[in-house]
Amino acid sequence: MDNNLTMQELLDMQEEELSKINVGEEITGTVETIRDDELVLKLDLGFDGVIPVSDLNLPKGTSIEDAYKVGEEVSGIITKINLKDTTVVISKSSLDQARDLKELEEIFEEGKTITIHIDKNIERGIFGKYKSQTIFIPISQIDTKFVTDTSEYVGQDLEVYIKELNSRRNKVVASHRQLLQEKINIERKERRERIKAEREAERERRKAEREKKKAEREALFESLEVGQKINGKVTNIMPYGAFIDLGGIEGLAHINNLSWKRVPSVESVLEEGQNVDVYIMDKNPENMRIALAVKDINNDPWDLAADELSVGDIVNVEVLRIIESGAFVEVKEGVEAYLPIGELKDERVGKVEDVISEGDKLSVRIKSFNPADKRMLVSLKEANREPVVKDEEEDIAEYLESDEKLGNIGELLGDQLEGALKSEDE
Repeated sequence: MDNNLTMQELLDMQEEELSKINVGEEITGTVETIRDDELVLKLDLGFDGVIPVSDLNLPKGTSIEDAYKVGEEVSGIITKINLKDTTVVISKSSLDQARDLKELEEIFEEGKTITIHIDKNIERGIFGKYKSQTIFIPISQIDTKFVTDTSEYVGQDLEVYIKELNSRRNKVVASHRQLLQEKINIERKERRERIKAEREAERERRKAEREKKKAEREALFESLEVGQKINGKVTNIMPYGAFIDLGGIEGLAHINNLSWKRVPSVESVLEEGQNVDVYIMDKNPENMRIALAVKDINNDPWDLAADELSVGDIVNVEVLRIIESGAFVEVKEGVEAYLPIGELKDERVGKVEDVISEGDKLSVRIKSFNPADKRMLVSLKEANREPVVKDEEEDIAEYLESDEKLGNIGELLGDQLEGALKSEDE
């Protein structure tokens, strides 16, 4: 500056420089002096800028000396121009608020979240700080559950969405509840997807297991041969027979195939959980059903009886059970015969029980025998009949009857002599 200028000229020049700036504009200066209550900046205009401590936007508990150093550039908004003492009052807080508000506007438009520190509460909500901006969270937007005491949130850092922003009134309203609800929804969705994936995986596992077991059953079924002897485990007993597991596939042993003898019930022969040797009697590839026998199919007592017995033989039997039309008797173990009521006696019989009782030991004659169909019919009355014996008078009569047919001795000898004489004459 020219030192030859008059005071008035200097004042005019300062006034001209000051006229170039206006209240509300942003300005930048260099820290020249640090005082307890203000920060003095050197401006390019040739005079100083002053920022009161209240407009520095200092963090709580931080002093000016801790926050700033001489020579550091600081920007702010011009709040007042003092022509008398040629100073410009600046507010860093106003600039920070303007910048932070613009940042919040962008965050609001993009739907992003911010984290704020809660430093105050009232009955109907809480207040938090985001840089220089104060943000209000209504009580209904604090949590997904009902909030009764807002003081519990003071001192916490909460992540929030900006719900409402009025830059003209410098008013910002946020919601922590929306963020929590979104997290809950995400967790629910992830849980549903996880459960769905787990169920799908379980379905696939079970499907693979079923297919594996099916293949194993089919392989086992194919390996079984009629007549084969195999060990199994009784899994279920029914009135008509027992189901037996052969190692992954079940077969049915009908009650008639439990023993060569008649059995009163399946339970009298087998019990659930019992291991038992069985024979493959038949298998149906269409439905993979297997007929089993517990009785030894290689030792059919009827085949043995066929080698030992024949029609007309008299055999000793035991009466097993009586019915109205006759009785069933045991010829050998596993071989039963039918004794009709008409074969009990030559005389007419009113009731079978009038002649025989269950448990009686009898001798009967085999009248018919079909081992292939396992059928035998016997007769008690024929076994009890006395054999026909010819007495002496019958023998003599028969002899005499024979002599009459041959002629007497004289006639016989005469015929022979006459024949001899004819031969000599010739």
